[in-house]
Amino acid sequence: MGNMKRTGMALIACLLATGEGICETAAPAPAVEKLPLYEYGIIGLAATIPHYRGSDEYETYAFPLPYFVYRGEVVKADRDGVRGIFWKYKNFETDISLSGNPPSENDEAREGMPDLDAMGELGPALNYYFYRYGERNNLYFQANLRGAFAIDFDSGLDMSYEGVNSTLALIFNDSDLLKDYRARFHISGGFQFADDRLHSYFYEVAPRYAKPGRRQYEAEGGYSGFYLAGSVVKDLTAKLSVSGYARWMNIDGAVFEDSPLVETTNNVIVGALVIWKFGESETLVEP
Repeated sequence: MGNMKRTGMALIACLLATGEGICETAAPAPAVEKLPLYEYGIIGLAATIPHYRGSDEYETYAFPLPYFVYRGEVVKADRDGVRGIFWKYKNFETDISLSGNPPSENDEAREGMPDLDAMGELGPALNYYFYRYGERNNLYFQANLRGAFAIDFDSGLDMSYEGVNSTLALIFNDSDLLKDYRARFHISGGFQFADDRLHSYFYEVAPRYAKPGRRQYEAEGGYSGFYLAGSVVKDLTAKLSVSGYARWMNIDGAVFEDSPLVETTNNVIVGALVIWKFGESETLVEP
């Protein structure tokens, strides 16, 4: 699927090799950090996000969100959303995967076409841990399968099923390398796939919307692209933290790359967070 896909595979192979090396040479293993059973507070979020993958138009969002973390044995809630740990066996673990996109309005490439509603995705995931010392020090592979739903808030939370999305990703979390700076980081990368229905939602051009410079286009299912993401969280005090996030998305070789709605094959998301914790549980657990 092109040089970019081969490059992505090489990056993941390197991370896999790194993870195996760490497993073999780490001695003794670091102690698992005990963390509060729950934490709560507020997040200030600012992010610049493309209208959709392949669009050269971006929107900047800034708003507050509630902050809540729960580290139960079965149910967990954190920056990745609400998760249920329903099955574990050795290095394998099932999970719930969440994702989504904000709505997109007045996109020039889609002029005269319906606006894109907010998109929510939910489905099962299977994790394989190469090593794990709590939630802040681990390396694992995740395969997920999510149903995608368009959400029209203007019509009173009207939802419609729009297809299936899947990601194969390698995820690395570390709190040791930068611990002298009271910081921790996250790196992930992976390949994305979706069915023809979901690709059609974003990239299809029906005959009635075709015009000079925007030909009719019928989307297919298959490879959707590669992504590489990273974030850093720094604790300023026991209650105040800041975080930076970036995500690069590449659609070279994607089955919809030749859609007239694709204006670029590279997109970048950047964002920043301020996390203010109001309180936390006195009970400590090993996450």
